[in-house]
This record gives sequence, structure tokens and C-alpha cells, in this order.
Amino acid sequence: MKKMKKMSFILFLTTIILLVLFIDLSSQQTEEELFEKALYTEEAQGDLQKAIGLYEQILKQFPDNREIAAKAQLHIGLCYEKLGLQEAPKAYQKVLDDFPEQKEIVKVAQEKLSMLRKAQSVIAKVEKEFNIRKVWAGPGTDILGEPSPDGKYMSYVDWNTGDLAIRDLATGKNRRLTSKGSWVESPEFALFSKWSPDSKRIVYNWANEKESFDLRIVGLDSTKPQILSCTLKEMAYWQPFGWSPDGKSILAASNQEEKPLQLGLISVADGSFHILKDISGREWAGYPPVITFSPDGKYLVYDYPQDEDTQKRDIFIMSVEDKIETPLIRHPMNETLLGWAPDGKWIFFARGTGTGDAWIVGVDNGALRPPPKMIKKDMGFIVPLGFTQNGNFYYGVNNRMNDIYSIQIDSDTGKILSPPKKATLHYEGSNRYPAYSKDGKYLAYVSTRGPGPVPRSVLCIRDVQSGKERELYPELKGFTSPRWSPDGRFISVEVGDSKDNLNSIYRIDAQTGVVDPIIKIEPELMIFSHRWSKDGKTIFYTKSEPGAKVPYYRRKSHIYMYDIASGRDTVLPGSPSDAKDIDISPDGRWLVLLNRDERRVLRVIPALGGESRILYSFEDQGFIVISPTWVAGGRYILFYQGKTDSDEPSRRFFELVQIPVEGGELQGLGLEMNEFRHFSAHPDGQQIVFHSRGSEARWPEVWVMENFLPKK
Repeated sequence: MKKMKKMSFILFLTTIILLVLFIDLSSQQTEEELFEKALYTEEAQGDLQKAIGLYEQILKQFPDNREIAAKAQLHIGLCYEKLGLQEAPKAYQKVLDDFPEQKEIVKVAQEKLSMLRKAQSVIAKVEKEFNIRKVWAGPGTDILGEPSPDGKYMSYVDWNTGDLAIRDLATGKNRRLTSKGSWVESPEFALFSKWSPDSKRIVYNWANEKESFDLRIVGLDSTKPQILSCTLKEMAYWQPFGWSPDGKSILAASNQEEKPLQLGLISVADGSFHILKDISGREWAGYPPVITFSPDGKYLVYDYPQDEDTQKRDIFIMSVEDKIETPLIRHPMNETLLGWAPDGKWIFFARGTGTGDAWIVGVDNGALRPPPKMIKKDMGFIVPLGFTQNGNFYYGVNNRMNDIYSIQIDSDTGKILSPPKKATLHYEGSNRYPAYSKDGKYLAYVSTRGPGPVPRSVLCIRDVQSGKERELYPELKGFTSPRWSPDGRFISVEVGDSKDNLNSIYRIDAQTGVVDPIIKIEPELMIFSHRWSKDGKTIFYTKSEPGAKVPYYRRKSHIYMYDIASGRDTVLPGSPSDAKDIDISPDGRWLVLLNRDERRVLRVIPALGGESRILYSFEDQGFIVISPTWVAGGRYILFYQGKTDSDEPSRRFFELVQIPVEGGELQGLGLEMNEFRHFSAHPDGQQIVFHSRGSEARWPEVWVMENFLPKK
């Protein structure tokens, strides 16, 4: 026993000795080695807070090495400055006070301190005049355009018809520049628009009758639009970013079939396209909202993700002449470009995630003149609209955000038992397409992340009981409508704008995120919706037929059955020729289907095929997706009907209704919201989830930030 105690004591003593030796050895790191480690942490890794800790460790452990200690104190100031913290001047002053004999280091600290104090005095002067005000809100407000350089007008889309329009910012009067007629007469519409430098013309992308996009230019006199010849391609998308300062070219991105995404200049004179940069890489997934010229036309500036594994972005600059790209603003936090001030002296950007802060930094001949300074904290989720010539910055606030809601229903009658409750999810306002797994344990949904008109889609899987979430990043562009396989192994999605497969259904492994194509169709066709069979062996989906010069939603379409094992694809016997949106009954025996014509017809049909039966029909002019869903153990079909505000036709509410499957009267459920989309019923028969823009009519808002740029 004594021998065992003695051995235990020896082992304990040995451990202590080794630990002491280890600590002693680790402390033998020289001041030079520790400084190099701190410098690497600051400059190579960008971990500024950790670097500050290492520099402070040098000051504490090696106060007698005056040169190293002075350098450490100087770099503490540099780190604080990069972080934009107020401690920077104090850190530089400490170099002057504590290390006066270190002449060269003191000189650098004095220069930094002088620059900071000068910048702070300029900012202080600006803040006295700083002003933010709302310039447009309420029905009809749109934020897909920008202010004219002279500050007189705002371009926008009039969604009553889809026409390009302008708003007089002084009088509030609106005027359409195009005249396509009503939505019934024509499904074409305008999207993003950009003003010429002289404020006399507008370039805009136009969804044409061929179901592709071209770029058009129209003058304020509403003359016939000029269609840029290079954009007349079928199955193409063109995104305008602005005009060159001389007004001779349009900066635009091209997404054409069988070609990579390309950024280039389009000649206004002859429509030729001069490629500047291939932007088809993953880092460009989702165009940045702002790609802009420097006022002298020598550079382009934009932002994109720091690397492929993060959503955080940095700001880059590219010389137009030699196409050399270099980082302009790099920082561990997320940074997005807001604009380049018209005097050419300042870059305006947002820093932070979620509710970002607005910053400015000086720039001269393509190089920064630091330090950056915060202009406004917590700007919120804004859409940059652009500068006017006098330095005012316009931006939009998108209040029409999508969120996921749930309601509790009576499992016998389908009646609503509780009001809609918004799910508490990350990235509020950017979440859509909820879908319960077949066992009800998980909720999948699509979250759109990042700026730009084509933001990145993330597939989120939420554990219903614990609330924990996983995120999958499939290599798919713009996927929607997730649906769980019955065994819970896979989630199928519809892909509507993939370069190689314009309309396809893919299968995503719910654990690994591995993507496999299931159904690929011809580019000129369209998939409208899909569901898994109860045994998981078949996918039911609706697909359009070819129809040149006929909009896809007016084409004939049928229900197809895709056998996963054999790959055999057949039309469901008895399928109507206008089948668009479908759902499968809980027992897997029936399908409900709804068309998208002006006259909506709700039908049920056996899942094995046969004669369909009409349940209900109604008028709807909107051509919108109305998702029919089986509820209450399969006894009712839940859907919604559009209601138009007579005073404001572009304002539409949606009323939730249900009808018995066996026939009977339509029942209003007393719930109206701004769009119900993508219903999914929990297997317990008591919970329904969907996405919506909320219970109130929320319009975007346009704001202007004035008198914030330094005068010198």
C-alpha cells in the first residue's frame, strides 16, 4: 500500500515538473518572435483583437526592450484604427508619451494622430449638417430604379401595368415612359433601370414576349425605346448596372444560355458587347447590388465574398483599361459597396451583418486614403439606389419581406384555432418555401442570403422540437419549393434558372448536401410544381408543352409521373391539359390540381389516373401561384383567393379558404394576408406553415441621406 502511494506521489510530482518545464519553455519565446507572431496575426490572418492581445503581452513581458515595446504600442493603434474604434488616438498618443526617444516610431505615430484628428474635425463639421429624410412611401412605391443625376426624378416600375415610369421628386407626380397595356393585354414588364449621366435617358431591362430579357433605352420624351441589338437573345438575362461617365456605354452583366456569366460594356451606338470580366465563379453567385464606375471612368468598384466558404464580402477595384483587379477594402467583417461619391474622393460602404453601419473612406487615383469613418450606425436592411450630382445618397427600405408563419387548425374541421405566428428564424424577412418532413420532426425552408437581385439560396433544416438548425449550400442557382422524400433522406427542389438546366428537379441529400439531378427537361419547357408519391418511388410533376410565342403560363400542361428506379416518364392518364399547381392527399391516393388561367378551376384526380372532378372555380386576373393543400386528414382542400383594392389595383390581399373534398360550399376561414405561398401540413393535422409578406400592406420606402460627405 505504501509502495502504491509512493508511486502515485512520484507520478504526481513528475506531472507537476513537466508542466512547469512546459510553461517555462513556452515563456522562453523572445520578444522578436512574439512580435512577429503578433504581426502575422494582424496582417495575414486579420484577427485584430487577437493581435492587440499579443502586442499588450509584449508591453507587459518586455518593457525594457524599448524599440520592440514602442512598435507594439504603435501597432495597437493601427489595429484600433482598422477596427474603427475611438481608442486609436489614445494608443498613438501613448507612443509619444512613453517612448519619446524612439524617433522613427514616434514620427509615424505623430502622422497617424494628426491625420485622425483632422478627419475627426471634418466629420464633426459634417455631422452638424447631416440629415436623413423619407422622400417616397405608400401605395405604388418601388425601389428597382434610381434617382436621376440632377436629383429631379426617380425611375421605377409601375406595377399596375409593369411599365417603366418616373416620379417627380419635387411634386410627387408620376408618369409612365412605356405603354404596354394591362397585364391581361401583355405579360411583359420592366425591371431595373439606370439613368444616363445627363439625366435625359434611361436604360432598363425588359421581360419580353419571348420570355427572355433585353436592354432598352428610352428618353424622357417617351420616344420609341431603342433595343440594344446584342441583347436580343432568347433564354437570356441582362442586368444593367449603369452608364459610363461619357454616356457612350452601358455596364451590364450577361447571363446567356450555354455561355458563362459575363460583365462588360455595351456600346449605345451599335450594341456591341465588350467583355470585361467572367463572373461565373462561385464568388459571384448573386450579383452585388452595386457595380459602379469611378467618376473619371478609369475604375470599376464592387464587392463579392471573401472566399467560397463565407457570406462575408470585401470590396474590390478593377482598372477598366488593363482589367487588373485588386482588393480595395479588406476587413474580417462583412462589407458591401453603397456607391462612389460624385466628386470621386469618397467610397461609401456598409460594414457589419444584418443592420450594417454606413462608412466612408477617402480614395485617390484608385488607392485608399484611410482611415475610414462611420457616418451612420444601424442603417438596417437597405437597397442602395445611388448618388445624385450634389452628393445626396438615395436608398430603399424593402418592407415587403417574406417570412414563414404557422397556424393551428382543427384536425377535424380545418378551422383556424390560433392566429398566424411568425417563426423565429435567422435572416428574418428572407425566408420562404417551408416544408415539413413526413414524420413532422424537421422543417426545411429556403433562405435567401446576400445582396443583389439574384441572392444566394441556402437550404435550412430546422429540428422542430429543439429549434436547432443546419444549413446546406447546394451548388444550385435559385432553387425553390423543397419537398421531403417519404423516408426523410432527400429533399427535392425545383431549379428555374440554372445555366445548364433551365427547368429541372434536383434531389439534395438531407445529411450531406450532395446534389443529384432527377428530372431534366428541355430549356423551352417549364416545370410548375412537384410532389413525391407516398411510397417514394414516383414523383408527380406538372410540365408545359412547347408553345412558341405563347407565354409559359398559358401553354398546355399535364401531370407527369416519373418512376425514379427506371427513369420512365409518362403522362398521368386523364390529366387535364391545364394542370399547373398540385398536391397529393395524405393517403397518397388522390391529387388536387389548379390551373393559372383567368378562370381558375380546382379539381381532384386519382393518383393512378382516371377522370378528374371539379370542386370549385373562380375568377382571378393575377396569374399568381395559388397552392392547393390537403388538410384535416384529407377532408378539405385549403387554398386562397386574391382580393384587389379598388382604390389601388396593385395592392392585393389574399383570403384563406377551404372546400370539402366530397363537395360542398366554399368556407372562408377569416384570415387575410399579403400573399400565402407554399403551404405544408404537419402530419399531426394541427399545424400548417406557409410564407407570406405579413398581415398588413407594406410598401417599400425611399430615403435620402444629405450633407454627409466631407467638403475637403
